[in-house]
Amino acid sequence: MFLIIKKSYRFLRIILHVHWGIVQVLYYLDDKKSPSATQKIIIQRWFKRFVRLLSIEIKIHGEVEENSPLMVSNHISWKDIILLGSVYPTRFVAKSEIAQWPVVGWMSAKVGTIFVKRGSIADIRQLNTQIADLICAGERVTIFPEGGTSDGRQLAHFFPGLLQSVVGLHGENIRPGVQPIVISYKVADQLSEQIPFIGDANMLQHLWALLGLDKITADLHFTPFISSENTTRKALSTQSVQQMQEILKNKV
Repeated sequence: MFLIIKKSYRFLRIILHVHWGIVQVLYYLDDKKSPSATQKIIIQRWFKRFVRLLSIEIKIHGEVEENSPLMVSNHISWKDIILLGSVYPTRFVAKSEIAQWPVVGWMSAKVGTIFVKRGSIADIRQLNTQIADLICAGERVTIFPEGGTSDGRQLAHFFPGLLQSVVGLHGENIRPGVQPIVISYKVADQLSEQIPFIGDANMLQHLWALLGLDKITADLHFTPFISSENTTRKALSTQSVQQMQEILKNKV
């Protein structure tokens, strides 16, 4: 009974936080314009609060490369976006299905999420141009090249298509390249099957299970920056995978 009461209380706080996010989106954000510095702070604070409500302790290894325009991360759960968004301001690239999710899709669009239709070559080409334009405008973009989620123990197949956005990129104050990131979640110092959100899992059931955990530790490993000058997207992908697999082999 106590566990149900605790989970219900935490669930209510999250619902209230989401509603507060809706109010902030309506009042502060305009999806037709890039978020201002003040708006980015508002978004980041909302993510930080969400992290605390999920009882997640973030441990950062390495440093965020300030001038890295494209961040490349493994993908375990919807929580990845909340974690990364709480650490640094960024635009995310997400599958187009999310845009249709009630509330979440609308809020994602408002905070600048870029949606891509999986398997569409034309969409990938257009998206590469869009990402390059955002980078040239001073934005940072985060992508999940696995194309889906995994259990976090190893990397799924990498799709290098969106890495083309920084190949041959030039412009004032632009340092073209990528910074690979490895996310790892643990409960009581062990990998937990409750953390990954894979396939057709039910969002509410997954969240309800998480609310029974007293503490989740999320390790964010920021690996060295990789320049995209005089290289190819395949080479960028290969080096990114190598750096990320090294972390998974030694740390996870």
